[in-house]
Amino acid sequence: MNDPGLGEPIQEGFQHVTRSLRDKTHHEHHESQQSLGPRAAFRHELEVDEEEEQVGFNQPKRWWFTSTAFPLIAGTFGPLANLFSVCALVQTWRVAIPEGETETKGSRVSDPAWLLVLNAVSLALALLANVMLLLNFAHRVRYTVAQPLTIILWYISAILLIIPLGMTSDLVIHPTSTHAFAQSYYYAIISATLYIVVSSLLVLNVMGAYVFKEYPPSFNSLTIPQRTLMLQTVSYILYLALGAGVFSAIEGWAFCDGLYWADYTLLTIGIGSDFPLLKSVSRALLIPYAAFGIMMIGLLVGSVRGLVLERGKTKMVKRSLAKERETLKRDKRGSGDMSGWKKQEFECMRRMENRAQIVQRYSALGTSFFVFVVVWLAGALVFWFSEMVPHPSLLSENIKSAHQVTQRPQKWTYFEALYFSYTSLLTIGYGDFYPQSNSGKPFFVVWSLIAIPTVTVLISNLGDTLVTYLKNGLLWVGERTLLPERHKHRVKAIDVGGKKKAAEESQADASDSATGLGGDVERLGEAIEKGEEERGHAGSLTARIAKEISRLAKDVGASPAVQYGWNDWDKWLDMLGMHDRQRAEGPLGNVAQEWTWLADDGPLFSWMSETEWVLEKLCTRLEQVLEEELREARRSSNHK
Repeated sequence: MNDPGLGEPIQEGFQHVTRSLRDKTHHEHHESQQSLGPRAAFRHELEVDEEEEQVGFNQPKRWWFTSTAFPLIAGTFGPLANLFSVCALVQTWRVAIPEGETETKGSRVSDPAWLLVLNAVSLALALLANVMLLLNFAHRVRYTVAQPLTIILWYISAILLIIPLGMTSDLVIHPTSTHAFAQSYYYAIISATLYIVVSSLLVLNVMGAYVFKEYPPSFNSLTIPQRTLMLQTVSYILYLALGAGVFSAIEGWAFCDGLYWADYTLLTIGIGSDFPLLKSVSRALLIPYAAFGIMMIGLLVGSVRGLVLERGKTKMVKRSLAKERETLKRDKRGSGDMSGWKKQEFECMRRMENRAQIVQRYSALGTSFFVFVVVWLAGALVFWFSEMVPHPSLLSENIKSAHQVTQRPQKWTYFEALYFSYTSLLTIGYGDFYPQSNSGKPFFVVWSLIAIPTVTVLISNLGDTLVTYLKNGLLWVGERTLLPERHKHRVKAIDVGGKKKAAEESQADASDSATGLGGDVERLGEAIEKGEEERGHAGSLTARIAKEISRLAKDVGASPAVQYGWNDWDKWLDMLGMHDRQRAEGPLGNVAQEWTWLADDGPLFSWMSETEWVLEKLCTRLEQVLEEELREARRSSNHK
């Protein structure tokens, strides 16, 4: 599921859904004024999402993590921990190994009744904690009630699993050479760990709200797209569990083995294993199951790209710009040469923007590459320990016989573990190596669910940096070696047919902008411009503003966003009457409105694109000019 070619259509689909939701709530705004029900509350949240995104980059990183990222992580990994608790409950924790076989062929050994009770109570409390968290996200239960209950219930669930895990020595059956722990035992370890982690993250969230008072005690800081990502993850986990249950029942597998199979199937790793589909029914069911599962993965990838990459990039750029602006303030303090909408400040804005984007791209690439390496090397280390034959020095005296050592099914070296981890990360899945131990399979499930999104983020960041340079380099080499004629024809076509090409692009832009808000604004501008011409005021301020609005409307939603040169800005600022704007006198840093290009509401720091920012200002200006003309017309008619 790491095909970079899927990135653009998936991301476009994510953005289309988000825009559709906002457009729908805009048209239904009058209903929210009359209704106090949940639909009105939902529409209201969509409307304020943009506002929350705008202020998000000003919030310190640590508090953004505690207020937004930590609840999102808890809502995502909580259900996953529940699934692993199910695995710990439905199978016994111990197996008996037949003579000459490995632990994967072991038969189940019944567990004590107290162990089953602790497992069942832990799962029930954890499910209740998840329900409370979801109700908290949906604002059905107050934060002050739901959040403490969620934390307490998850901690209790972890403790109830830790108690039998701490009594491992009492659960060991002798001789140890013919008995081993099953996958369910290791799923209990993973589940207890996740319960502790997610509840601790929520504790930090509560501390930020009540102790440090950095944000209100609620989950209002989570936007609708962020909650959508969480719900998509929960849906995928439920779908994974459904497939594990159905296919294990048909094929006669254990549920834990079915989960392992469903995991590498839906993630398209396809490593091949000792769980092939042998029955026609399961092979037939695989077709729709894999198709819908891969579509769900695609939705998750689109959400990750939209939230982690696109919005994360924007926030990183804004924070970097804010730091550069503070440095510029100190350098220019008291100089007074940064006043007014001047070309000097415009060029400064462009330099700051370019530097911030470069820093963001390579910082994101470095961070994602570091995470990739850690996931790869650490995962390989765990697989090495789980799949290798223990060294004799690590064995006790009573299990050093050759027969006892053979309970581990494979004899991986660390290099082979690295090889397996790498081919799994990239979803190559040769199938020559795959985990067979009872500890390796549970770890593979949780590791792959973390590793595959990690590679997706890395590939996206590579596309913004190294892949772009590689593509340009190959084109440069091709134009000078294998395809020189193509280069000449391309230059000639641009020189000779430049006007035709520009006209075609303009027509395409006009066609694209024929629908939606951009098309409405464009048609409005054209209508006003035409009306001014009919009145004989073709060169009036109203006509000129309307013409620029029509032009800018074609650039709304362009990807990448259009950046305009100084000549365009100089013309627009003249129409807006901003050339004469002067800031209050005083030392830099003491006046609230001493910045223009670099102001918080200026074009650089605004959450809108340059096109949207200018378009909003021109529409407001056009409204003012039309009102002035209307008042003037009324005064003229009164005088008559």
